[in-house]
Amino acid sequence: MDFAEILNSGVSRRRFMKGALSGAGAVAASSHFNIAEALAAGKKASDIRGYGVPAGRVQISANENPLGASPRAVEAITKHLHEINRYSFSFDLPIKLHQAHGINMGEDFKIDFEDMASFMKFREVNRIMVSAGSGPILQVLGVMAIGDGTGECIEAVPGYGQISRAFQGYQMSGQNVKVIRVPTTGDFTHDLDAMKAAVTPKTTIMTITNPNNPTGTIIPYDTLKTFVESIPEHVIILIDEAYIHFVREEGYQDAISLALERNNVVVTRTFSKIYGLAGMRIGYAITNKPLLDRMMLQQGFGGGLTSLSSHAAAAALDDHDFVTRTKRLTDDGKDYLITEFDKMGLEYTPSHGNFMIVNLGRDSRRMSTEMRKRGVSIRGGGGYRTREHNMLNNHIRVSIGKQDELEVFISELKDILGRAS
Repeated sequence: MDFAEILNSGVSRRRFMKGALSGAGAVAASSHFNIAEALAAGKKASDIRGYGVPAGRVQISANENPLGASPRAVEAITKHLHEINRYSFSFDLPIKLHQAHGINMGEDFKIDFEDMASFMKFREVNRIMVSAGSGPILQVLGVMAIGDGTGECIEAVPGYGQISRAFQGYQMSGQNVKVIRVPTTGDFTHDLDAMKAAVTPKTTIMTITNPNNPTGTIIPYDTLKTFVESIPEHVIILIDEAYIHFVREEGYQDAISLALERNNVVVTRTFSKIYGLAGMRIGYAITNKPLLDRMMLQQGFGGGLTSLSSHAAAAALDDHDFVTRTKRLTDDGKDYLITEFDKMGLEYTPSHGNFMIVNLGRDSRRMSTEMRKRGVSIRGGGGYRTREHNMLNNHIRVSIGKQDELEVFISELKDILGRAS
C-alpha cells in the first residue's frame, strides 16, 4: 500500500502519524546505538545517519536543524496533504504570528473572505508580511531601497549580505547604486559608530544581522535602541533576527518593539532554523504600517507561500517542546566545541547562533576542501566579502550538529591539523 492509498484507506491520519513517528523513534534509537559503537571503534563520517542528508555525510555547513523538522509541522503537512488540489487563501499564519508576538489585532480577530469590510480591517491592523522564505522579503526591501537608482546600502562585514547582493545586481545593470561595507570591531560585533558615520543623504537602507551571521555576536538591546533612534528616518533599518531563538543571554530583548514603534525599522524572521523547515521556505517581516504598505505593493499578502507551508509554520509555532530540545542540543553542542577548541588551543568566538567560528591559523578554503573529502561539510570563512578586508581568511564556520556529528568533525579536524603541523 503506497502513501496515497494509506491516506485514502480507513487508516486515520493520526494513527498513521503515530505509527510513523514511533517507527522513526525506534530507528533513531537503533542508529544512535550503532553510531556510538562505530565511534568507539574509531570510524568516520561513513557511520553517520543524519536527518535529511544521505547516509555517511556530516552536513554542518548551512545552519540547519540537525533534529529534523518540528514533529507538529510534519503532522500538519500530513493532515492537509489531501487539500493541495485547492488554492489557499488562508490568513491563519499571519494572524497566529501576531498572537505569538503579542501584537494586538483586536479581540478574537477573524477574516471573512466573503466580507470585504473584514479584509479591509485586516489591512488596517496587520503588521506582518509572510513570504516564501526571508530572501524574497530582503529582495523587496532591496528593490525599494534602490530608489531612483542612486541609493546607498550600508552593511557590516562579515555579515549576511542579501541586500547588498541585490544592489550589486543593479550595479551590473548600470544603476548608480552603492554598497558601503563597514568592518566589525575586533570581537566581530557591529561597529555601530562607524555604521552611523557612513550614513549620507543618499543612504536608503542599512542591514543589521542580530545575532550576526557568521560571527554569532549580538548587540545589547539598549545599545541597538539608541542606535536606531539616532539614524535618520529616510534610512530603512533592516534587523535580521534569523537566529534570535538561540541567544544564550537570559531575558535578551528582541527588536520587534522597535519595528512597531518606528516607521523605518523592519525585523525579519525565518522558520528555517529553530523550527527545522528550511526546505519549505517560510519567512516573515514585522514592521509598522507605513513601511508595510510599501512592501505589500511589491509582493502582496500571500507572499508565495503554499498551503502546506502555511499549515506547517502555524503548527510549528506551538511546538514548544521541539524548540526547547533544539536549543538544548545547540547549547550542548557549542559547549562541547568550546571544550575541544580549548584543548586544541584554537581561538574561537562565543556564539549566540546555532554555529561557531574558529580560527585555525591557516587558509580556511583548504580546510573546507579537505573536510569535504572526508564527508564533512563546513563553511570556510572567506565568504561574506571578508577577503577584501583581510578578515576570517583563517576561520571556518561550524553549524551545530548532533553530538555524533560534532565528534566526527573534531576527530577529523585533529587529524588534519596534526598532519599539517
